[in-house]
Amino acid sequence: MVNLTTRRGNAVTSVTSNQSSARPRKLSVTKILLVFLFVSLSIFIISIQTALHSPSFEQPTSGFFAPQSSANSPHLTVTQPPPTKPVVIAHAVSLIKCSKSSSVTGFLDAAAILRHSIHKNSIHRTNSANSSSVPPSRYSYQMYAIVHPSCTPHSAPLVKLGYEVLTVDHPIKKEDIRGKWLRDHIEGEIVAVMLSSFNCMRAVLVRGRWEHGDWCIQALVLSLTYHLTKHPIVVHWDMDIAVLRPLDDLYDAMLYPSSHPLGLAARSRIERQHPEESWPETIDAFFTRDITSARPWERVTAVQGGFLVARPDKAVFDAYIDFIKEGNYTKGRGDGTGWGGLGYGGFQGAMAYQGVVAYYYDQIRPNTTVELNVCRWNQVAADVIWRGPEMMEEHHLQCREYPRRVLANGQPDYSSNTQCEDCRNTPIELVKTVHYTACKKPWECKMAYPRVPRDKRQKYRLENLVNVTMCMNLVKEWFALRAEFEDALETASGGKAKRSSRNGSFESQYFLGYCAGDGKYVPMESPPDSFDIKKLYGL
Repeated sequence: MVNLTTRRGNAVTSVTSNQSSARPRKLSVTKILLVFLFVSLSIFIISIQTALHSPSFEQPTSGFFAPQSSANSPHLTVTQPPPTKPVVIAHAVSLIKCSKSSSVTGFLDAAAILRHSIHKNSIHRTNSANSSSVPPSRYSYQMYAIVHPSCTPHSAPLVKLGYEVLTVDHPIKKEDIRGKWLRDHIEGEIVAVMLSSFNCMRAVLVRGRWEHGDWCIQALVLSLTYHLTKHPIVVHWDMDIAVLRPLDDLYDAMLYPSSHPLGLAARSRIERQHPEESWPETIDAFFTRDITSARPWERVTAVQGGFLVARPDKAVFDAYIDFIKEGNYTKGRGDGTGWGGLGYGGFQGAMAYQGVVAYYYDQIRPNTTVELNVCRWNQVAADVIWRGPEMMEEHHLQCREYPRRVLANGQPDYSSNTQCEDCRNTPIELVKTVHYTACKKPWECKMAYPRVPRDKRQKYRLENLVNVTMCMNLVKEWFALRAEFEDALETASGGKAKRSSRNGSFESQYFLGYCAGDGKYVPMESPPDSFDIKKLYGL
């Protein structure tokens, strides 16, 4: 069970004044003017206070509360937040299936770098050499770690990094599922775990992958995501992600209607996968689709599990639980399969997070979400063109995404489905968040060359999967964040936390000295137990 606390309201103090029994006297013009000026001044002060406490309040770029540069740490300046209460966004990661091993290669580092990248793109943003062109954020943040009871021994490093740990068990039992086929097969939903290099994490809650009986992971994800109702918005992340730009446009679009200047401006800047579509009146979620795994002839595409921006609502969680328990799921892939028999089946994670979220927002709560451009948001930098091996003659070099245009007879227009942005070459300055999947995990210390497939038919596809140079430049961004974090941590701890030597010679133009050789990662040192992370970030 999870015990989530909410903020207490402010105590209300009533003030009673005695009404004078004296007879009213005629007010002079001077007194009337004084009263008018007093009321006007009061209204002005109230309006200023309202603006300061609203999400539109911008942190000053100069003056007492502005970030100050530091000679000791030019890339990171720790500042206290201004004396206001900006909107606080929840950011969550998760640990689900953990081994008994004490070795956690890359785990602490990924958690630290994710939090550091979020901090840099919050209202507490610090000065950095390359941030002058990036507009400052107006939003604060709180980090959460959703932890299964089997993983509690591994939660201490997250607490040390400033994550609030929430321990939660599975909310559904297998026998609760009424659909026989789903009940009998859901434990077989075992997929390749992209974070297998984490010895303590066999599955990550944000991605929602199930393994060895952890069949209701998606319910566990959604349980905490939608229960964090003390925040107006929650972002669920995989740990193999770095935030490169502020996400204010997404927050503004969710919190302000299109009639509001902030809401209108945000909508004009957000890069959507389908900009021709009309905007929902109210936006409940942003996500990307797993287009790099899609097939041109399939109508349904899974949600990419590494990134979900959602409006917390316990009723949403209840709706998820209801249709999961109903178990209306048909085996197979394509039309007539999956959840509700509507095509949400057969792809990776169809019975888990990727299929459940797609089905819910497409079918149960339609017209409440926005699908983001996969080359800008949650960018995996992988090929989005179909290169087989199946149906090469019919669909070779078409976009993997199902055609948006139709012919006069109502059939999909496949011949025109060739104009799609090549995410392998999207300039880094346009990327908001990067997801290290196809480009490999930074801590693996591997160049992004394609693997040699057992099935030789896959060779052509894999040879074109990524642009190796583009991938490695994205990996370099992660290591630059690590270097910045280590420098700041050493300064904030008074030298107790030592930064790495950074003398690794393996592809140092990308790995910045943190790889001693191919696959030989040099992990960060854990902050001392006595170190308070607030000394680094101020919160």
